[in-house]
This record gives sequence, C-alpha cells and structure tokens, in this order.
Amino acid sequence: MLNFLKFCRSCKVTTLFVEGLYIPKGAQTKEKTLLQPSEIKILFNVDTTIDHKKEIKEIYINAYRWEVITGLRPGEVLGLKWSDFKNNTLHLKRSLNAYGEITSGKNDNARRSFYLTEFANAISAEQKELLKSLGISSNDYVFCNKYCDPIKQNNYYKHWVKYCEVNGITKTTPYELRHTFVSAVKSIPEGYLKQ
Repeated sequence: MLNFLKFCRSCKVTTLFVEGLYIPKGAQTKEKTLLQPSEIKILFNVDTTIDHKKEIKEIYINAYRWEVITGLRPGEVLGLKWSDFKNNTLHLKRSLNAYGEITSGKNDNARRSFYLTEFANAISAEQKELLKSLGISSNDYVFCNKYCDPIKQNNYYKHWVKYCEVNGITKTTPYELRHTFVSAVKSIPEGYLKQ
C-alpha cells in the first residue's frame, strides 16, 4: 500500500503521506455491545432457532457458549480439535481466519494452555452428544458443520445473528461474546478466577 502511494505521489496523482498518520490516544472507540445477564441466561437455556419456519436445534449453540465461558476468539473456537483436550487442559494451537485458513493465532499469546472447568467440560460433552444426535461423526473439529468440515466465520456469524433475532438477544458479533466474558470476569478477584 505504501509503495502504491509512493508511486501515486511520483505521478503527482496525490500528495497524501500516510506514513505520519496515527490514531490519537484520546480518540473515540466504538462502543462494545455485551450480552446482558438476562441474555446470557437465554444463551445457556435456549438451544433452538428457526429455520424455514420450523424450530430446530441451533447447530453452533455450544460454540457460542464456549466463547462466553472461556473468552476465546471466534477463530480459536472454530479451530478447536478434539486432540487439543488432554487431562482437563485445553492446548490452544490454531485459529481459523475469515478465509478458512488455519493460522497460529492472532498474536504471540494465542498459543496457550488452560485448565478446563467442570462447566467447560460439560459443554464439550454436550457438543459430542449434539453432533451424535445430528448424525455428524467428527473425530477432528469440535465445532464443525454438518459435513464435518470446519465452520466458516461468515456462516458462523449468520447463524449467531439469526439465533439472536429468534431469541430476543441484542444483536452482537461473535467476537463480542469474548468481550462479554472479559466484562464478566474483570471484577472477580484473581484467586477465584482460576476456579
């Protein structure tokens, strides 16, 4: 991009110098939309959505729940494999980006391991049962589509928006489920946080 702009300046098409542009520290940021307690309650108690005027089980419900209870990014959740779980510990090794490509994650801290709570283990077990009930036999990805393939982020987003509309949840993005987690745990003393 910078080389293109240099070329445009040399052709006298523009005088724009982006090299010196920066975002001021006091600049306004976009307000984050978080799930409210009543909406979190809906998320963990209602696992249905509407498809073609018919109530069905939301195939990605446990992925949404996982985001809220673990604070993982959507791509990290979509990249989870059953082999990443060992002895009540999750070893996060990959992420799926918006193009469906496997990456090592957003930054250096993305590859990490953490202890799974009973609740996280229960949701994982529920995910296995959900896949089984839908006739999906995935031995690879934890959260997959009906063909056992990794979920594409745009499809995941569409399902989430539809689930929100059907169940009266404020429209948020899947990434904002991570912010819901961070908001919920920021007031917890560090000693209780691991629990």
